[in-house]
Amino acid sequence: MNLNHHIERPLSTFLAVTVFSFGIAVLVWAVGGGHFLGNLVVSLSIGCSISLSFIFLSKPMLKVMSPYLAPIPITAIGLVAGLILGGSLVLGRPWFFFSEDYGTLLVGVFFGVIGFAIFGTRARLRETAAQLAHARLKTAKQEKMLAETELKLLQAQIEPHFLFNTLSNVASLIHKNPHAAESTLVNLTTLLRASLSRTRQGETTFGQELDMAKAYLEINAIRMQDRLSFHIDVPDLLKSTPLPPLLVQPLIENAIKHGIDPLVDGGDIWLRAFNQDNTLVIEVEDNGQGVSLQRNTNTQGTGTGLKNVRERLQALYGHEAKLTLTEPATGSGVLATLSIPRQN
Repeated sequence: MNLNHHIERPLSTFLAVTVFSFGIAVLVWAVGGGHFLGNLVVSLSIGCSISLSFIFLSKPMLKVMSPYLAPIPITAIGLVAGLILGGSLVLGRPWFFFSEDYGTLLVGVFFGVIGFAIFGTRARLRETAAQLAHARLKTAKQEKMLAETELKLLQAQIEPHFLFNTLSNVASLIHKNPHAAESTLVNLTTLLRASLSRTRQGETTFGQELDMAKAYLEINAIRMQDRLSFHIDVPDLLKSTPLPPLLVQPLIENAIKHGIDPLVDGGDIWLRAFNQDNTLVIEVEDNGQGVSLQRNTNTQGTGTGLKNVRERLQALYGHEAKLTLTEPATGSGVLATLSIPRQN
């Protein structure tokens, strides 16, 4: 039984108890006769005493007993107090029902148990309904956050300056390097098509994400000419692994934007993946200028893209997935490691 309900909603509880007690008085009077008013006073005394017991004794009892056992002594105390009060008001003899009229005592115990069961069931139903509503609200908020995050990722991924720069690069390559211009257009088409389709899906595969990442890398490799080279090492068995969309590319974007592009001589990017204890581990490493590791890199990122990735991981997997930034063994650049539990 939800004991807090009796404390937080005393008026509604007393109204329900009054109706219930009146019904008991009518039933006892119809079956056993006697004075209806006396039956009503005793019934109300018992019902109100039990309700008051829950209001005043719930918190002390919960300190020494579990919430499943505490209602039992509370109900018993309220029943005894109600019988004493009823005996005093009707007959002027507080202990009458404990010494001479055992029938009323048994009836009180019987209906006390029934009332406990009825109101306890109602309280549990209300509590269950509240928990269900909270779960639905939480799910709705998560779905909204995921949709907003994916939209932000799409906007950051295909931001106008990237698109215009790519098209401008194509225009400059048409005459001096037609093959490179054609390759850039093909990769841009692949990237745009994949981006638009993946934001409409809840899940893709790692292989599809690799195709998108490779197209993005090739576009930037042509743009940066000899300043960027990349290496992809992913076993074929992992390419069919289900994966939420737009988790890998922000890591590559971060490596190019913050690691390689600022350097005059550029650098290299390695994209690796392997299975470790039924966890998909994806690594994006660069040998660029690196980031400051003075702060806690397990929880902080260098930009909006990484922040969005962490928010999505938290919403989708809780603490089972993580993104960390560390310094590679070579001592230069950044190693971004994405760990996601694989589905059986």
